[in-house]
Amino acid sequence: MSQQPVQTILVQFSLLFLLCKLMGIYPQELRVYQRYHELKKSSVGTFFVIVIMLTVIVLYNFMIISFWEEDSTLKATQSTLTFVIGIFLTYIGLVMMATDQLSAIRNQKKLGELYERIRKVDERLYREGCILDNSVLEKRIRIMVILTFVFEFSIAISAYIAILDHTKLTSLLWMFSCLPTLFNSLDKIWFASTLYGLQQRFEVINEALNNMVKEHERYQSMIESANKGGDRNRDFIVNRKNMMNDFLSDFGHKDKIKTINKSPKELGGFTDKGVVLKIGKNRIKPVMVVAHSQNNFNQFSGEKPSLKSAIKSRYESELKNVSQVEEKLNNFCQIHDEICEIGKTLNELWSYAILVLMAYGFLIFTAQLYFFYCSTQDQVIPSLFLSAKNAFITATFLFYTAGKCVYLIYLSWRTSLESKRTGVCMHKCGVVADDNSLYEIINHLSLKLLNHSVDFSACGFFSLDMETLYGVAGGITSYLIILIQFNLAAQQAKDAVSSYSASGTSEVSPTDITENTTSLTTLITSTMTTMMISSTKP
Repeated sequence: MSQQPVQTILVQFSLLFLLCKLMGIYPQELRVYQRYHELKKSSVGTFFVIVIMLTVIVLYNFMIISFWEEDSTLKATQSTLTFVIGIFLTYIGLVMMATDQLSAIRNQKKLGELYERIRKVDERLYREGCILDNSVLEKRIRIMVILTFVFEFSIAISAYIAILDHTKLTSLLWMFSCLPTLFNSLDKIWFASTLYGLQQRFEVINEALNNMVKEHERYQSMIESANKGGDRNRDFIVNRKNMMNDFLSDFGHKDKIKTINKSPKELGGFTDKGVVLKIGKNRIKPVMVVAHSQNNFNQFSGEKPSLKSAIKSRYESELKNVSQVEEKLNNFCQIHDEICEIGKTLNELWSYAILVLMAYGFLIFTAQLYFFYCSTQDQVIPSLFLSAKNAFITATFLFYTAGKCVYLIYLSWRTSLESKRTGVCMHKCGVVADDNSLYEIINHLSLKLLNHSVDFSACGFFSLDMETLYGVAGGITSYLIILIQFNLAAQQAKDAVSSYSASGTSEVSPTDITENTTSLTTLITSTMTTMMISSTKP
């Protein structure tokens, strides 16, 4: 293949692609990537990903079966709600992992086309004089990969050391509990890195537009300084003329004052060519300004260009040339449109995976806090949530899970903001140029930018922005309170039943049972009503 003039962004993904390939997350050809840095569809890779997925599912279920004794105790001692929540959340991790791998198989051809489009965008930016630094992206990938492995293994090893029974060999199967989240994290690092690459390209366009504005402002300030300099020269001429009049008056040459008061043209004047003064018959010859040339040393130029023309020749503003700047703004608008389309395609490729991740993050975060509460009350919790027995492990797990979800939401929000900021930067060019024809061009291009903005969502259910993050935080708090209330109600009901059993069945009247059941029903009904009212509030 011919060498590309602009290096593809996939060069920075070398470490991440190697890990995803060896662990069976991505099916693309490894040799093609190592040689050409391209993503090519692979049938063998697809088979390998399916085998890895099935193997992890089997090992994960084998781990759950090995801890089935504790889950049976949970079913016997705790409420049905706690048992159902535990079973559902036990398998949502596998669902998340399978979604990532199946999406990678389905999108392997489209993913290669996506990065080829990004490379073509980089070529167009390069032709416009915009240079991208992709080394920052590689550093971010390395940092995220290191943090992922540190969090995953620290959580698994800490739980094994602090909570599990070391005398049982089956406890070693606990290490398989981190595989679904590890696979998901590596896949989301790929998405986040690509998203950051698009954000970089929006920033480069905005920076180029801002540089045009700064260049024009600098040009205008230098022109104003040159004009002020001309006023100072005229003041200097008047002052020198007054000084010469005083000098002639003091020495008795008042008849020569008329000569001094003549116009600069009559005198030869204080012109750019030098100083010419006529005093009687004596003449002061013009003092020629010496122009030192780097090519011809000691050669003199008979005429010095004005300061204003020198500034124009050296610091000519790009915004003064309407035809040239129109072409450049059109190119930036087309590149911006292409990056937005790439962003929409990227969102479509990871839409299901992001939806499952956000659902997983919401449920797991709430469940981990709920089971941490259960552990403080000496209640039995599901085997997969044994880490909730330790406060430090719980805090680490919550920080890791929340950080992964929040980072994706933040990146999506920032990228969307950068895409919308291009229109603002373009309007700055029109304002500072103060040219009607240029302003009409910018208004026309702004309408195009307005119709080609990019927003990221999870299959259209909700947008990935800070407003959604705020709503999720409030939802976690609300549902955690509701779960704790249900748990308290269930414990009160069991305590009531056990107290009746201890006192003897003969002493239990149907009226007492009815009253106890009514109070429990009232508590549950009031809780559900409160939840419905709070959810309907704007």
